[in-house]
Amino acid sequence: MKTKINLTEDINKVKNSIKNIIPEKITINTTDKEILIESDVTLLDNIHKLVKTNKLEEVTVNILNKNKTEGRVLFYVNKQAAFHNKFHIIDENMSPLDDIEVLIETSNPDSIIKWITS
Repeated sequence: MKTKINLTEDINKVKNSIKNIIPEKITINTTDKEILIESDVTLLDNIHKLVKTNKLEEVTVNILNKNKTEGRVLFYVNKQAAFHNKFHIIDENMSPLDDIEVLIETSNPDSIIKWITS
């Protein structure tokens, strides 16, 4: 999971956006220009819950299948929505301030998609 930190953004607000998506205790690696989080599949537990809670299974499966390649699944979460505790999954980086990129590396993308959306 990663996102850029723009000059006009408060780094703590960007960190809070990420923590609103994955509130588990995580280590956030920060540089002046980017936040990067690396973890195992347990990082996706809250995303799975958010998809179910917000009834986004159908749109999520479409986005994940669209962005699935050999060995990985990619999607984005709107950073501004996440800051306001809203989960907005999208298939491409659309925000001028950059969205939160979630890249899942896996030997079985279909299994991950099924788990996230079931």
